[in-house]
Amino acid sequence: MATRNSNTTDLGPLRYPLAPSPVFWTIQGEGALLGTPMCFVRLAGCSVGCAACDTDYRVDDRMALTALVDRIHSTVPERFHDSQPWVWITGGEPTDHDIQPLIDALQPWRVALATSGVGGCQWPGVRWMSVSPHKRIDSISGQQLHGHELKLTPGLGSLTWHDCEQVRQWASSFAWRYLSPLAGSPDDLARAVSLVTRDPGWQLTIQAHKEWGLQ
Repeated sequence: MATRNSNTTDLGPLRYPLAPSPVFWTIQGEGALLGTPMCFVRLAGCSVGCAACDTDYRVDDRMALTALVDRIHSTVPERFHDSQPWVWITGGEPTDHDIQPLIDALQPWRVALATSGVGGCQWPGVRWMSVSPHKRIDSISGQQLHGHELKLTPGLGSLTWHDCEQVRQWASSFAWRYLSPLAGSPDDLARAVSLVTRDPGWQLTIQAHKEWGLQ
């Protein structure tokens, strides 16, 4: 069982802080699950604190576990319920919160967790771990150095191209490894193309949902 900060208070049971538009059904636009319909759950708050973050992770609402699970189940189209649909838990930084009860409550649906890698905990019941570092991850205590997919975006937070070169020393623990150049930067695109064409095991990716005009 992962040991993380709890959101329990003296006023009642566990309540999850939610970002604006916290639960929605869409198509995954990145990584190995690209093109897969799934339910996104966006928790509020982030301990990483990137200066140029483009994610609105302010607390827009708080919801008890049972109510949140009911919201997720009502968001997923009923015709998908018997096929173990994907639920993608993201943020902010979702591992800042006690998400194990949420993961447990969503079984046997397939739970994916998107993290910047600051937690470094095991999360029983997570079927897909997506790690996207926002800083030099080998300098972080309790770092997440394993998972299913690793996505690097140089320029995201304080992550540099030099940091990405260092990451390659331990990245082989991920079955899928992606470089995602910053949108609108021809130099970053050229550098990413150069890296993936000379380094086996790496692939180029893009935020396709933005190209598709999806949330």
